[in-house]
Amino acid sequence: NISKVARTNILRYFNQIFDGLCKLFAHVDMDVKNGANQLDRLIKDIVTETDTFDIESFIPLLQKHIRRTKPYIRQLLVGWISVLDAVPDINMLDYLPDFLDGLFNMLSDGNRE
Repeated sequence: NISKVARTNILRYFNQIFDGLCKLFAHVDMDVKNGANQLDRLIKDIVTETDTFDIESFIPLLQKHIRRTKPYIRQLLVGWISVLDAVPDINMLDYLPDFLDGLFNMLSDGNRE
């Protein structure tokens, strides 16, 4: 609810929120995961509506988490890459070398979840 009201003001805490989302997406409780999904959608909406998102500070965080093996975290990361790629002011191809190896590791993993 705070995110709904604060909107773009929460972007200064984006990295901490994203770290928390990664932890919540790995949680075993489905209610926790559902809440994390709702927050994830809201944060994605906020990021795509603003031009103040700091992609430069997000890429190291993406690199940190892209090697995770939990399927829900992987879905979260791929979802964020897709959303950011659709933002006209962000050219994800510029950052592709920073996370491409992690994407290839996901594809080569025998775990198909």
